[in-house]
Amino acid sequence: MLILAISMLLLGHYFKMLRWRQFVQIYEKPQNDVLLKSLTIGYMVNFCLPFRIGDLIRSIYAGRKMKNGICFSIATVIVDKYLDIIAVGFLFLIFYLGSFPKVTLLYSLLFYIGLSVIVLFFSILAIKYSKHLKIFTKKISSIFDDEIELNLLYFSWSIISVFKDMYKKVNRKKLIYNTVLMWLWYITSYYLFAVFLSTFQSAVKLIDIFNLLFNSNNIFMSTIRISHVSSNLILQFPLIMGLYILTPLIILYIISIYKTKVSGTLAENNDEQLDVKYLKILPHVNKNEKLEFLEAYFSGLDREYFKKYMEINRDISIINDYSAGSNATTMLCTNGKQSFFRKYAFGDAGEKLYEQIRWLHEHENFLSLPKIISEGRGKGYCYYDMLYDNSYVGFFNYVHSMSIEDSWSIMKKTLNELEKKLYYLNNRRADKDTIKKYIDTKVIQNIEKIKRTKLLKTLIEYDELIINGTRYKNLNYFSKYLTFEYLYDVFKEDIYSDIHGDLTIENLICRRNGVYKEDFYIIDPNTGNLHDSSNLDYSKLLQSLHGGYEFLMNTRNVDITKNNINYLYIKSSAYNELYERYKKFLNKKFTYNKVKSIFFHEIIHWLRLMPYKIEIDSKRASVFYAGLIIVINEVIKMYEEN
Repeated sequence: MLILAISMLLLGHYFKMLRWRQFVQIYEKPQNDVLLKSLTIGYMVNFCLPFRIGDLIRSIYAGRKMKNGICFSIATVIVDKYLDIIAVGFLFLIFYLGSFPKVTLLYSLLFYIGLSVIVLFFSILAIKYSKHLKIFTKKISSIFDDEIELNLLYFSWSIISVFKDMYKKVNRKKLIYNTVLMWLWYITSYYLFAVFLSTFQSAVKLIDIFNLLFNSNNIFMSTIRISHVSSNLILQFPLIMGLYILTPLIILYIISIYKTKVSGTLAENNDEQLDVKYLKILPHVNKNEKLEFLEAYFSGLDREYFKKYMEINRDISIINDYSAGSNATTMLCTNGKQSFFRKYAFGDAGEKLYEQIRWLHEHENFLSLPKIISEGRGKGYCYYDMLYDNSYVGFFNYVHSMSIEDSWSIMKKTLNELEKKLYYLNNRRADKDTIKKYIDTKVIQNIEKIKRTKLLKTLIEYDELIINGTRYKNLNYFSKYLTFEYLYDVFKEDIYSDIHGDLTIENLICRRNGVYKEDFYIIDPNTGNLHDSSNLDYSKLLQSLHGGYEFLMNTRNVDITKNNINYLYIKSSAYNELYERYKKFLNKKFTYNKVKSIFFHEIIHWLRLMPYKIEIDSKRASVFYAGLIIVINEVIKMYEEN
């Protein structure tokens, strides 16, 4: 009878491992031997030590072997114990309603039901006031250094994720099946053990064993300590309890050690053949990016944003975030089989991104563009993935690692391809109404936004600004050059056509030391320009080479004293050389009026940039305002006041 009781207890433990496995396998491939070993170690520790320390040991041991770490492991164990509390309370209710002594069960019944209600109450409270709870969690975590803050936030995120996905992703029928069988084996084992004990002492019943192990007074004691306080004399001998409790644990531990490598290999192969996919508890690989994401999430910001973010990114690992000056996010990712760039956006920006996908497909057969390997669009979101090739780098890196001749060659190839294959499509003359709309929305409205900005209001009042020691006329001085009447005269000869719309240095990708025909491609077209003239593409390159946009992006600190703006800014000699070559190229290739239009479009690019920088990076908005002032001074001097 004792052997049967031990066998049933062994089966109960095994099905408990299978249930625990269900929570783990949402996010990663579970290792049965690790889960089994950690479970047995945890129960062995609980046998000897109080306060359920074994559950913590179980979490730590398993977590050290898991991809998602100890915090995730603890979260899965908390969910596991949450279900156990409900199950034990339910069993106490059944025993209480049955023909068992009411008095001995009443307190435990009330305890477990009360505990279940409290847990449920706080769960509902956490859902209803999740925003406040997140903010509170962030405030507590932010007291500590970055490493501890990351662990605390990641632990909280793991608990939230596991509870959510237990409801949404876990196979509920299988969960119920494993839970029912687990408790069936346990109850059967307790009954058989009671029958075994009855051969030594009369009146030992199932409820005595169950109450002995789960009585509310005993749950924080070690198993061996419980046996000492039992009223049943036979249980005062630790050897009996030790034999019953430890034997199945030792057997399971041995099984976990000698689990064959062949079965593990077969399981891995099966996963690949069946294309098994696991969610990411968090897709970020970089610790800093992981912390930034968690800080944003626990700041109580846009809930829908984070929901959609995880929906589209939970089956990948994010290696690096390359997002720049737009409302879309661009990241280098991997799915375990290949690396790729993923670009995504939500809301209105998602609709704009979909227009970008359409543009890429429309022009992919005759322009050097990225290869789209997958894409998706749903309610409120849009994304697409581009093939990653590590032999390619951004043009900024290319310029600063290759010769000027190579860099200029790439630039000319790009411009010639666009001239021959793109700018002749849908040719038409610019019309006055479209030019007016362009100037109203991109110039007049943006100037008004700049002037309303609290951080820039004081600066704009000065007639002159001193930027890094050099005097420049301020924005108000150039009002006469930024009217519809003046700008219409500059842009009226522009020719509309299909254009890229955002031809910056960072959107040109080049193969370094390439011997292939395809040594560059262009990314991230912009379809929302209104004034679809090729002059906008040419002027976007000026924003980089003339205005030094990429170097301003790397400027972190700025000092403002009255009308003095000082920041560390050094534009590279490579940029200066390319700018001079580019300016000669434009002047040689185009008419005076066309080149003038291109330079004035550069001014408008800076005006368009300002509201975005004010919104997302207000502390450094003055740096980009300084960039605007320098450019507008130099362009007006070049064409109007020279």
